[in-house]
Amino acid sequence: MKFPGATGGLSLSHVHRGGGAAERPDNTLETFLWCWEHGAAVECDCRRTRDGVGIMLHDPTLRRTARGVPAALADADVSSELDWADIRDIDVGSYLSPDFAHHRIPTIDAVFAAMEGHPERLCFVDEKGFGPRAIADKAREHGVLDQIYYTGMWYDKTLEWTRIVPGGKTMFWIGTFPGPSHDATGAAAFEAYDDGEMDKLRAGDFRGVSLVSLHVWCDWEAPVPLVPRPECLGRYITELHARGIPVAAMPFEGGARDETYLRLRDLGFDAFSTDHPSVLFRVLRRLKGA
Repeated sequence: MKFPGATGGLSLSHVHRGGGAAERPDNTLETFLWCWEHGAAVECDCRRTRDGVGIMLHDPTLRRTARGVPAALADADVSSELDWADIRDIDVGSYLSPDFAHHRIPTIDAVFAAMEGHPERLCFVDEKGFGPRAIADKAREHGVLDQIYYTGMWYDKTLEWTRIVPGGKTMFWIGTFPGPSHDATGAAAFEAYDDGEMDKLRAGDFRGVSLVSLHVWCDWEAPVPLVPRPECLGRYITELHARGIPVAAMPFEGGARDETYLRLRDLGFDAFSTDHPSVLFRVLRRLKGA
């Protein structure tokens, strides 16, 4: 029996940036709808434009995702140099394929409006400058506050959210880049970082934490196939479960294989994050049908 039930925790499984690494444009409404329709939640990134409009955009500039714009605009800092009117009609989909040329940057209002009346549509909002209070105000306005998980790696921000939204939901993610080497030295260094992040939560008695997402690196043919190592992950999962906190795994390596999610599930993970949406959709169907 997995915590908090054989399949219940799987509803917290979500797609990184909505579209993952390369399958769909990240942080667009069309992509979010695609994920929700396949039974997964979405993780998104919320910034503000110079004139204060909340938008879903991962990077501080448009360089990676925008097409058909002058270099000066693509390189401009969105939050300090560009207004909503400057970016609202820009193609941010064809960087992956011409099939996605109709994708545009969505406002936080548009995303939350799409969640109204659909309580199953969960959104993990990784805040990148819009501010916890502004996100909470928008969620209240659209009646979706219970569907929002305030997301990030800063525990003080987690606590700020729960002061603004008493009883509000949060996801605290733990991981670092670059990925570790798959040997004892690499694993030990990665685990030392994770231990430090867990210590921050322990110091706060885990207040305000609804879900923890652990970054994992999987190379099943390597000398140390899984980093953090299973015994380390087992300690974290046991401790968090004892606090009533479910745990998600984000396989930044190995996530293109069904086997990875199934093995992680056997270790006790309740849910997943992914850069490979179609793999996750397939695994969720299999697990929920088991």
